[in-house]
This record gives sequence, structure tokens and C-alpha cells, in this order.
Amino acid sequence: MKAGDDGLRVSDIGEHLGLAPSTLAHHLSTLVDAGLVVQDKQGREVFNRVDFPTMHKLVGFLTSECCAGVSVRSSEDAA
Repeated sequence: MKAGDDGLRVSDIGEHLGLAPSTLAHHLSTLVDAGLVVQDKQGREVFNRVDFPTMHKLVGFLTSECCAGVSVRSSEDAA
């Protein structure tokens, strides 16, 4: 997300995170399938960028719906 709309090359992400290329490819594929990351091929390089509208929808959903309808008991109530 910090890379903004320009995104980052796969190699840059791997270097930053210290992930093996196969592991990174798996995780990026999952994020692309979920619609959270968009991949743009520019020549021989693939740039990955966050789909900000989709990410904002997800964060909005999580913050508005998280734990909705769930009563939370304190540790004192459980005793």
C-alpha cells in the first residue's frame, strides 16, 4: 500500500519481505484472485499495486460488521 498507485515489482516486494519467489508468487496470486491486488505487465516486469477502492470496501466492511451481534463477556463475567 505504501507504494501507492505505482505499485512495486515482484522482485522489489520479495527483497523487502525476504520471501522466496515461489512463496511470494503464491501469496500475490491469492491477493489477485481476491481482487485486492492488480498486476500490470510493463515489458518484462510485473508491477503489483493495491486496488484501493476494493481495499477500502473491505476495510469498511470489516470495521462496520466485525463482531456485529456478538456479545462480548469480560473475564469477570466468565468467573
